[in-house]
Amino acid sequence: MYWTEDKIKLLAPDNSTERRGRMLASSSKWTDLSTNYEAIWGDCTVLDTQRFSVQIQLKGLKYRCSCSSKNNACKHIIGLLYLYVKSSALFKHQPPSEQLTQWLRSEKLMTEEINKQPKKLIKTEIQIEKARIAKEKRWQKRLDLMSSGIEELEVWLTDIIRQGIANTNAENADFWNDAAAKMVNAKLPGISNYLKETYQLILQDSDWTELLVSRLGQLYFWVTSFRNRLSLSAIMLEDLYRSLGKTQKRAEIIAEGPLLYDDWLITGIKEGKDVENRTYRRVWLQGKKTNKDALLYESYFGHIGFDNEYKSGWYINGKLAYYSKNYPQRATFEHFEITDLVVKSNFRTYNSINSFMMNYTEAKSTNPWLSYFPVFIGGVSALIDSKNNLRLIDSDKNLLNLAEISTMSKMKILSVSGGHPILLFGEWDGLHFEPLSIFNHSKFISL
Repeated sequence: MYWTEDKIKLLAPDNSTERRGRMLASSSKWTDLSTNYEAIWGDCTVLDTQRFSVQIQLKGLKYRCSCSSKNNACKHIIGLLYLYVKSSALFKHQPPSEQLTQWLRSEKLMTEEINKQPKKLIKTEIQIEKARIAKEKRWQKRLDLMSSGIEELEVWLTDIIRQGIANTNAENADFWNDAAAKMVNAKLPGISNYLKETYQLILQDSDWTELLVSRLGQLYFWVTSFRNRLSLSAIMLEDLYRSLGKTQKRAEIIAEGPLLYDDWLITGIKEGKDVENRTYRRVWLQGKKTNKDALLYESYFGHIGFDNEYKSGWYINGKLAYYSKNYPQRATFEHFEITDLVVKSNFRTYNSINSFMMNYTEAKSTNPWLSYFPVFIGGVSALIDSKNNLRLIDSDKNLLNLAEISTMSKMKILSVSGGHPILLFGEWDGLHFEPLSIFNHSKFISL
């Protein structure tokens, strides 16, 4: 059996075990991680006092743990599987012990005996058809709710235009939160989050008129796009639904493919808290051979933590699949491992602000619902203006509109620059550029 996250979730007896198992999927909690490609095994240490031995046969639903859990698949088994799926390179290849070999041999013989018996169909064709019809009915019900929400949003936007932006309560939290709550009820979480983000951005900018006009325009674009959705291509329609909040399982994305294999360079990482107080992380990649960009996006509530550690300048070897087929950006790995490739300066970059703006315009015309655009730009110089603000200027003397960044990031940029052109990677959101890393002397410096 080829393990995936979705299969591991199905294996977990309940959500609590799955969640606690995911928290154990960290190399710091395991020792003696090993594999012979037929099985994996290792020891899980809890609170530096308890140690549990876990053994899993990869090609069948066979596993055992030395803990006293009554669950057939305990949190230690779930944790070891998650760790293997995410970071198989951590497992050292070596032959199993004699005791483990005997167990694997006995389980293999038992599996072969079971396989000789006639198999029952999991689902009949009638059951599959019923499931498909039920799924379509659920989606149609959601579409009806979304339609009513879009109509309500259009009325809300029309009222703002009639009153004039200067007469709105844009700096009042209730003005945005009430509208956002209605969008949640209409199954439009993408718009709900966008409304909350708009309020947060207004609080951060004393001169927010231009920002507000731009974001109201994006909201109205959603309205017109949804109203005219039947004229969109099937691929663009999926991009629209996805931007509004429709989700798709990782296993489905991988199954649809195509899978793209490469050594993927981590060019920049952005972490923060979103409007729902989730911790999020965007990891930007660029393929060494394909030169294609990719985005890994993860988020969690509370203190669960991310499954893997990433650093700018690392290479990830593996196959990934894109969520959107129209303008591929967000992606997920089928499998991967961190490699020790040496970073070289032969990656794809822009040499001017105008060149990346042309590509950005083309990308937005292909997928109008892109939120962020990766920019690797060289030949820019950093300087401090008369108001003590950091400015980035390219060889054509064009200024790059910067987002608010920390004092430490400004100091790093100025220190590396030293009055000379530098190579920066960051995100462009349509209005501002936020630098995330600098490439200098064959290494990345995170900002």
